[in-house]
Amino acid sequence: MTEPRMPDDQPIEPETPAPAEDAPSSAAAATGTPAPSTVAESDSPTQAWPSLTGQSATSGEEPPARTAAPGEPTAPPTGAADEAVAPLTVAAGAAAATSTPGPIPSPFEPASSLPPTHVATVGEGGTFGATPEAARGRSRLRWGLAVVGVLIVAAASFLIVSLVGGRPATSTAMGYMPANAAVYTELRIDLPGDQRQKLASFLAAFPSFKDQSAIEPKIDELFDRVIRKATEDKQTWTADIKPWFGGQVGLGVGLPDNVGAMTAATANTSLAVFTITDRAKASVWLTSTLESATINRSTYGDADLFVPAAGGDAFAIGINDKVMVAGSTAAVKAAIDTNGKSAFSQNDDVKAALATVDKDFVMFSLVRTRAYADQALRLMAISQPGVLEKTQIDETALAMIPAWQVSTARFENDSIVGSTAGPAWAIGYDTTNRPSDVLGHVPAKTLLYADVHDAGPALGAVIAKFRALEETKPAFAQFDQAVNILGGPDAVYGWWGDAAIVVSSLADGTIGGGLVIHPRDAAAADRLLTTLAGFVALGGGSAGLSTRTEDHNGTKITILDLSGMPGMSTAGLPPGYKAEFAWATKADVTVLGYGSNFVAAVLDAGPGNSLADDARFKGLLGRVGADNMGVAFLDIAAIRALVEPVAQAQVPADKWTYYTTEIQPYLKPLDAVISAIRRDGGLDRGTGAFTAH
Repeated sequence: MTEPRMPDDQPIEPETPAPAEDAPSSAAAATGTPAPSTVAESDSPTQAWPSLTGQSATSGEEPPARTAAPGEPTAPPTGAADEAVAPLTVAAGAAAATSTPGPIPSPFEPASSLPPTHVATVGEGGTFGATPEAARGRSRLRWGLAVVGVLIVAAASFLIVSLVGGRPATSTAMGYMPANAAVYTELRIDLPGDQRQKLASFLAAFPSFKDQSAIEPKIDELFDRVIRKATEDKQTWTADIKPWFGGQVGLGVGLPDNVGAMTAATANTSLAVFTITDRAKASVWLTSTLESATINRSTYGDADLFVPAAGGDAFAIGINDKVMVAGSTAAVKAAIDTNGKSAFSQNDDVKAALATVDKDFVMFSLVRTRAYADQALRLMAISQPGVLEKTQIDETALAMIPAWQVSTARFENDSIVGSTAGPAWAIGYDTTNRPSDVLGHVPAKTLLYADVHDAGPALGAVIAKFRALEETKPAFAQFDQAVNILGGPDAVYGWWGDAAIVVSSLADGTIGGGLVIHPRDAAAADRLLTTLAGFVALGGGSAGLSTRTEDHNGTKITILDLSGMPGMSTAGLPPGYKAEFAWATKADVTVLGYGSNFVAAVLDAGPGNSLADDARFKGLLGRVGADNMGVAFLDIAAIRALVEPVAQAQVPADKWTYYTTEIQPYLKPLDAVISAIRRDGGLDRGTGAFTAH
């Protein structure tokens, strides 16, 4: 049953009570059955939070009222609520960590073909609308953006504790995306596949979630608190959003249509889609939420259309039986016209990306990187006529960029796992999947580690592509003149093998860091560092620089003392730290970094005394693959142990007590973040894990 419609363009004042819905939605009685196995079934939105115990909601049950009814989750007690909100902050950091730069290789092979439930047959869709005038648009969009903001806060917050896995289910939200969308992000809060149980396993590491039988009420309490805070106590998750929300969120951004749109997503190129289980309740929620604005309600196709009564139709929200769609009026109408069968999923880039995903997910992100870059160049050519016609730099760069990149996230018992896939970057050099040559030379107490294989050849290949262009010859002549002082490109970087950025905890309690390289040519490395020391000795005195050398078990460490430079006095540093930079090289390792103690720690690392031999790290590396093209690692537990004593000495006692009782219990389970990238045929695949124990 749908809500009775008002005559076209009839204003609805926010103070006017919205009409109540007499008949309950059948979708509200969903029992948490598995994701649909046919395209037809998948078009129906699924329930956001099926019961972990398998108990179904009573058919015909009304949505929770503002006053809690018997059995309805109530606002959490102060203590419980404070306990419940902490994991949200924790997991938000996890989400940021898993979306870190660059692909994170995945252990999953590409699907040989798309399953029937993966992508539905679709028809042609609409396009985004025209760009509204910026100043006028901002005032007219305010009410709509407030509504979308509340929904995204709910969805993003809910996502943090509901990452999922299993066979990917068809997305209703994707079916409404414009065919020309360049960026698409999807949140699956309806928990398809095996992920409800894996979610429970992950949350068991945190206080308040150890009792698996009571996890759903705890989650509801958590989100009630989040939504209450986001809406200044005007709404809750259980009473206001959960009764109508279908659990799928799709956010799309089209190709920019002007230079200004390149730096930020504007309303006319963005579309948000939320699946719903009850059209009438969604409409009531929308009209009751818009307390500070008057809106016009009309019909368009099979949907109710809501636009600002004052300010025209720059922004709109449409609601039909399946979705709530928000964006520019033109974009919303185009989405409604697709009837949920847009041509977006039939784009070649999108089909190729979807074919790599064979696990259920709670987050899916697709970027058509080459299409976006190509459009950026087209707009540049329009705004600066003739500039790009004089060069092939743009074509050279564009040819290196992969057509697309896809990312997913899901829970795997004690971790949040992120995966990426995409065509390999065409830089002109291909490394191989193998163990790193640097790991065995990194101190065991390393806090941060990020390496790449064959850094020198890869850098040389990229430079060679641009060096070959006629228009770059003057620039490279100057570049060569500069590096020839040090012996030329081969002498500066050609000898680099595997290279890593490293930050380590040292024996004296300080922290050091720098660049660690496995040299392809140890003699070339030694010549470069000797040349650098000579230049500093000759000309550094006038700048306040001085050098000295120390012998460390037969290896010379060169130390550059910066304390004589203005503002670099050691007196301004914490105890144990010095204004120094140091370097050293031997047959199998070259290191440049902060402090001689860090350089010595790298020289001392070796079999049985390196990160590669640390049992905990080896276990983490095994999750993402020791044979790879690059690894990144962050030791969260060790960093917390270093930061907390410093923080305790700086903050008042009552603040520290609050931290240890209300926040620290939720940080203690957090262990580490690790990721790796590997080549898989023509694809670069990545896998990352954020672990908690």
